[in-house]
Amino acid sequence: MDATAVGVLGPLLVLAADAVPVPVPSGRQRRLLTALALHAGADVGVDVLADLVWGDDQPADPDGALQTNVARLRRLLPPGVRVTTGPRCYRLDAPVDAVVFAGLLERPTVSLADLDAALALWRGRPYAELDDPGPAAARLVALHSAAAARRADALLAAGRSDDAVAAAAALLAVEPLHEGAAATLMRAQAAGGRPAEALRVYARFRAELAEQLGADPSPELARLHERLLRDGERPRPALPVSAFLGRDADVTRAAAMLTEHRLVTLCGPGGVGKTRLARHVAASLADRFDDGALLVDLVPATPDTVAGTVAAALRLAAGDGLRARIVEVLATRRQLLVLDNCEHVADPVAALVEAVVAGAPGVVVLATSREALRADGEHVLPLAPLAPAPAAALLVDRIGAADPVAVPDPEQVAVVCARLDGLPLALELAAARVGAVGLPGLLAALDDPLDALGRGRRTAPLRHRSLRDVVEWSYGLLDDDERTLFVRLGVFAGAVEAGAVAAVCGDARVLPDLVDRSLVRRRDGDPVTFGMLETLRAFCRSLLATDPGFAALQARHAAWVVALAVDTLAARSRPDEAAAVRRFDAHLADIGRAHAWLCTAGPTEDLLRLAHVCAELGYQRARADLAALAEDALAVAGTAHPLVPRVLALTAMPLWQRGDLRGARERCVRALGIADRLGDALLGGEAHDGLANVALAEGDLVGAAVHAGRSADLAAAADDDVTRVMALCDLAITAAYAGDDATAGRHEEACTALASRMGSPLALGWAAYAAGERRAESGQDGAAEHLERAVALAEEVDAAFLAGVARHTLLTTAARAGARSPASFAPLLDAWIGMGAWTQLWVAMRALAEVLSRHGRHRDATVLLGALRASPRAGREYGADAGRVLAVEDAARTALGEGYAPALAEGAALGDAGAVTLARRLVR
Repeated sequence: MDATAVGVLGPLLVLAADAVPVPVPSGRQRRLLTALALHAGADVGVDVLADLVWGDDQPADPDGALQTNVARLRRLLPPGVRVTTGPRCYRLDAPVDAVVFAGLLERPTVSLADLDAALALWRGRPYAELDDPGPAAARLVALHSAAAARRADALLAAGRSDDAVAAAAALLAVEPLHEGAAATLMRAQAAGGRPAEALRVYARFRAELAEQLGADPSPELARLHERLLRDGERPRPALPVSAFLGRDADVTRAAAMLTEHRLVTLCGPGGVGKTRLARHVAASLADRFDDGALLVDLVPATPDTVAGTVAAALRLAAGDGLRARIVEVLATRRQLLVLDNCEHVADPVAALVEAVVAGAPGVVVLATSREALRADGEHVLPLAPLAPAPAAALLVDRIGAADPVAVPDPEQVAVVCARLDGLPLALELAAARVGAVGLPGLLAALDDPLDALGRGRRTAPLRHRSLRDVVEWSYGLLDDDERTLFVRLGVFAGAVEAGAVAAVCGDARVLPDLVDRSLVRRRDGDPVTFGMLETLRAFCRSLLATDPGFAALQARHAAWVVALAVDTLAARSRPDEAAAVRRFDAHLADIGRAHAWLCTAGPTEDLLRLAHVCAELGYQRARADLAALAEDALAVAGTAHPLVPRVLALTAMPLWQRGDLRGARERCVRALGIADRLGDALLGGEAHDGLANVALAEGDLVGAAVHAGRSADLAAAADDDVTRVMALCDLAITAAYAGDDATAGRHEEACTALASRMGSPLALGWAAYAAGERRAESGQDGAAEHLERAVALAEEVDAAFLAGVARHTLLTTAARAGARSPASFAPLLDAWIGMGAWTQLWVAMRALAEVLSRHGRHRDATVLLGALRASPRAGREYGADAGRVLAVEDAARTALGEGYAPALAEGAALGDAGAVTLARRLVR
């Protein structure tokens, strides 16, 4: 149910947006609101409402009585609950729990999560305020009963037999003659190893049925009873005592596959939970097989002893021809055969299961392995690590088991889960370690997860006692070529394309084999990528640390990253820019790793080429992490390289955005000085563009035009379309702000032509912004169309800054036309605050002051203007903006009189942070 909602699944409940109940004291108004909720979202006639509210005791004037009660009710309701009036009718517009409840349960496919969510809404008799709500209440009661039964069945199918027992028993307590609940309870108790209790459930149900209805249980329930009597001693895998979390969907999927296929293999990396999942699947399916489920652990087996290990589990006497004898015995059974831990004996297991599937038609095989068996008829179910939420739940559960008074910090839990890839074994080991070192201590040690987590359960197999044991077991199964590539893949920090693997690691022909062995994860997409769990990568890097060829491997890795970055920058002039940016983002972890290596090992050329791309994208996308990489590169590169002035100028742009105009100017001037010393004026194009932006923020339109023009000329001479399109955009908007629309139009036309030739979304977006800004400034039609296109193009390449300035002008233009309230400024303020873009934030707050003035809120506007005047980060207004600010001041002086100066002083005393806090409060 939404935060603001009406609840009718039980006594009437009205919740405000903060989930606090809103009292409705009057019984008549409670009945009225319940009657409206009975028909939520539809018009309800006065006659129908009067009948539901007053019954036989009708008022003399139902229309007037309803109008009075609706008026009183409206005064009580929170903003998200509305009662609207029509011709002799009323309608409730609000989230209603009964509608949500039915919607969850009437989907084509209803998951366990849907059932849980629906049943959590149920608080008692539907529409309890009404004497006779009609068939709608009966329908909800029937849905509730069916949902409770389905939930019990779903829990059992997911292997959660104890939870299924509780759910079925609760339903049976309410509805003693619910045969479905009795059947589920019996199956769940048998699955949990309590067949005697299941038989007692049947006896009680049969007696109740006979007493109440004089009838016998159905043939289906009787057959279940007979099967329990006959097969109470069938083999059934024992389930671990600890909670089984986050795998309900996997249990359901595996059970469904085993219904359709004779051989299913659960595949996944070591420690992902294949054995535990197999046991729960077997427990959930055992009663479907006359001979139950038999689990065979192949950890101790060798290729020569596989058949003997299976024969021992079947209690066959020793002798020759074991495979044939196994098939002969199984041919008489209907059984689920679980072969656990097959990876080290995959060849003989594959031969055995092919023989079993061919010769024993009543047997279904479930195998677990770190690689597929590649047997005839095999269907593979890959098992991935846990998603963040269930991983956190597992870690918290295991920490609680080790230390019942522990209260783990959710943020630290999330970090641990992410660092350990959601790998269940790793989380189990981490939980055991928390008691000794605490979560903060564990986090500090996770740079070496293979050994930091200590050792696990004493009863665990040796290969599962620690993460290192798990990985070494898998590593030992590889041949020489597979080991070489596996270890070299540790140089990567994230998932990469096959071409990158070949370029950096050399021969990548065995990459598919590593995928088959669950040591590398193949991720479908465009392009397909290959990655590793962090625990596996840590193992590889521990081996690389002592490898004499590691430095050469790192150099190849850095060269690949630099080539990727350079292509991303080149794509700024191509239509495929969006794909290039997505690819760049997908490899941010590797970019960071290569950057760190280049900072210490060089060469400087590659370091600065990478820094150039990071600086450009850091500015355009308002990404402090990328800008920081460029700053770090400048700190170690010196000043003699031709790329230094370009990177230096680009790193000035975030300073300008943050309101540090002096710092931005000094950096651009430094860049021009270095370009001059190097004897190449063409290196100063970005610096002049930066100086143009600084001048514009300071209100110096003439200086801005001079620097933007110089930038455009240098960029044209250097064949640098990326810088030139930005300079032309600056020239167009500077001329527009100066009131020279003809000049602005010429620059806009040149900018649009160049951007069209380039074809990149960002270039086209800046050109669209220039067109929209010019039209907005001069009051021409079509501004919104161009600005909206600029936003759409910016979002294609995650150009947050361009999207921000275009949205800014869209909003301020609409606000000045009276189409926006102060509240509409909230998202814009939050966006600039999030970017740390103080220059743009102050422009937005200046526009907010203007809108506040238009709405008669002169004191609020004056306080904001006082803060603006006092802030060193706030640029000066210019052009039409200057006139608008003067109009705000004049209106405030007239309205406030002697109160004007104190309001101005109050704003001046706020400081930047205080002014932002005030602005956010004013737009709420």
